[in-house]
Amino acid sequence: MKPLEEMTKTELSTAIAELRDLLEEVKEEREMILGQENLHLSSNLVTKYADEITEIETKIAKAEKLLGN
Repeated sequence: MKPLEEMTKTELSTAIAELRDLLEEVKEEREMILGQENLHLSSNLVTKYADEITEIETKIAKAEKLLGN
């Protein structure tokens, strides 16, 4: 994906939709993995998911700002 600042409004709208889909997928994966009770999970995995979700949310917010939403 090219930098958000270089995208047209149409590309930004598409990028936002794709990022929202990705965010939903990551959240679902996180719930599935972290919801397993019989599995020992490292704190690094928890942090990885939190960082990834934050990064995607930041990109969505930036794209929306550039789009004027």
